[in-house]
Amino acid sequence: MKQTLTIDGMSCGHCVRAVEEALASLEGVRVEAVQIGHAVVNTGAEAPSEQALRAAIEEEGFQLTAVETAH
Repeated sequence: MKQTLTIDGMSCGHCVRAVEEALASLEGVRVEAVQIGHAVVNTGAEAPSEQALRAAIEEEGFQLTAVETAH
């Protein structure tokens, strides 16, 4: 399932790398793209909850503000 995450607080390449690594560390997440302000991920059958995505992003100092799922 493809999800677009809106993320506040990102301002540079270091922020992008931090979010990309945090999301990639979650089981069941394949990171397609991360840019300042958003990320696109694919999640499989073992997809983490929105709370787990939020926790991984917040641990890096950013805020997940929206999740849009493409069907």
